[in-house]
Amino acid sequence: MRRVALALSFLFQGGCTTEPKGPPPMVERMYVIDCGESHVKDLSRWTPSVNIGTAYVFSNHCYLIKHTAGWMLWETGYADALAALPGGQTMAGGRLTAFLKKPLVESLKEIDVSPADIKHMAMSHAHSDHAGNANLFHASTVYIQAREFDAMFGSTPQKFGFVAANFDRLKGAKVVRLNGDHDVFGDGNVLIKSAPGHTPGHQVLVVRLPKTGPVMLSGDMVCLLQSWEKRLAPSLDFDPRQSLRTIDAMKAYARETGAKLWVNHDREQQASIPKAPAFVD
Repeated sequence: MRRVALALSFLFQGGCTTEPKGPPPMVERMYVIDCGESHVKDLSRWTPSVNIGTAYVFSNHCYLIKHTAGWMLWETGYADALAALPGGQTMAGGRLTAFLKKPLVESLKEIDVSPADIKHMAMSHAHSDHAGNANLFHASTVYIQAREFDAMFGSTPQKFGFVAANFDRLKGAKVVRLNGDHDVFGDGNVLIKSAPGHTPGHQVLVVRLPKTGPVMLSGDMVCLLQSWEKRLAPSLDFDPRQSLRTIDAMKAYARETGAKLWVNHDREQQASIPKAPAFVD
């Protein structure tokens, strides 16, 4: 009886209780935001020996991820100032004309999010269609491959096709300089993967959505689905041979994990994906 009494006393004092566990960390949903488009007259510049003389309109998107640990933005699109130019702006040595219908800040506001709400930000690379609004997120934790960071903030960013004014405020931000892959939240649900070639420190993002499953966001690893399928890397890449090795490595990863590739600039594929303020889960 004495032993029973002691055991009951231990129970009532909480000796055998455990702290209740909350839900596991996860991605809740992702918003795909229209962040501009690029009109080109000769698609073959991006698809060597294919589509010669074919005009095309590249889509361009930003991706807002709602994780239980906070908001993350992948890509920042063309600079919001471009929305004030109805005739667009010619870029890349005349190879394309860029347009933006709605500033990113307005698109975020429709989701009740402001730049200050975004705790984490990363871009595939520092070209203007991906880094145009980077300075808006200087208060976020920013994830950049070390080689990309060095190219962005070195003495000759223009050598890599970068416009320093797009991201100069990030130099004083909380930057996590990466040397390879990185698990953003430490739970395997949002993975940055090193994917060099298009630029020195290009990277892609893998997001594990609760219903859709793992999705790989391409950046400019490839510009079209056919580039992925036919293993095409444009000569305008920083290192076209490295781009091909990256495509091979990411294809192997996709086979192993079942990740679906979403090609940021492929207008036809992107047309089938719900756009903000709707979301994908």
